[in-house]
Amino acid sequence: MNSRERFITALTGGIPDRVPVWEYLFSQKLQQEVMGFNTPLYEGKTTAKMAAKLGLDVIWAPINGFCGIEDESHTPNERYTDEWGVKYRKNGWPIMAQLDTPIKSREDWKNYKLPVVNTPGRLTILKDAIAANDAQLAIVAGILGPFSMMTWYLMDFETLSVSLFLDPDLVHEVTDSWVDWALEAGQLAFATGGVDVFHISDDWGGTNGLLISPEHFREFFLQPFKKLVTGLKSLGVPVIMHNDGNIWDMLDDLVNTGIDGYHPVEKGASMDLQMVKQKYPGKICPIGNVNNKTTMVTGTPEDVINETLECLKIGMPGGGYILSTDHSLHDDIPLENVKALIDTVHKYGNYPING
Repeated sequence: MNSRERFITALTGGIPDRVPVWEYLFSQKLQQEVMGFNTPLYEGKTTAKMAAKLGLDVIWAPINGFCGIEDESHTPNERYTDEWGVKYRKNGWPIMAQLDTPIKSREDWKNYKLPVVNTPGRLTILKDAIAANDAQLAIVAGILGPFSMMTWYLMDFETLSVSLFLDPDLVHEVTDSWVDWALEAGQLAFATGGVDVFHISDDWGGTNGLLISPEHFREFFLQPFKKLVTGLKSLGVPVIMHNDGNIWDMLDDLVNTGIDGYHPVEKGASMDLQMVKQKYPGKICPIGNVNNKTTMVTGTPEDVINETLECLKIGMPGGGYILSTDHSLHDDIPLENVKALIDTVHKYGNYPING
């Protein structure tokens, strides 16, 4: 199998030749160590080449307009506003947290216009990744989900929290408009012919539990999320949800939306890989569970190997498992630990399972 075949087989519940391994490459330090240079922006070409060089099976390529990721370079601490009207201070790579958001009231929404979907630069990262994908890795196209857009980018968490009670129709209107935008962007992306999987980033949980009540998630966000999943899957490709934090109280609901994969099964937020495998056999492919805040950062390569082997032991039986850390590769993770994780999967993640 090539990487694309391996990833799709596992994601859709099958048994590949080897457990696929996937990471977000969110580290300029690692980029320098692996590639010998840095790119000021998150670039499709460099990401594709870096993923292949590391031995990953996947390239994550966000659709341009993915809030927090720059479409043009800014100097450190520079303040800027993106096409959505979200304000930032350049303080990270590749994703920045917002300073301010455009919609604080119904009047703001009345005067607000979403960006035009079909612009010349909308698919720059994705097209560059597809063109550079000589290694036949799986191309995963990234889109933000409705809750993350409403808590971080269109509104902020405070405005959303108040609006849930004082103007619930506003929340529905903005959320529905975002989902329509995302579906149109997804159709454009799929038309490139190079998208293997769609990936919706929508963080619903913190370390100890959900960010709002299950009742509010079900009332305001579950159906828009399901509409997004259904619309993307209608194009004929699987859909992954990235949703870190402790989301046990909504995981049944999310599985029932039709998502094929759930990333990152965050170990530090009490998301147990074995419980996910046992509870949803054949329904969902768990992706992740190697701790990227402790083991990957302060552990030795041997610690990383042991935790990776533990995840393989739990995740491999019956197929339908993809290994990664429980978020991303970031600047605090030593290169030797990155190599230990990937090499362990290549060495011990093969089917059929021995012993």
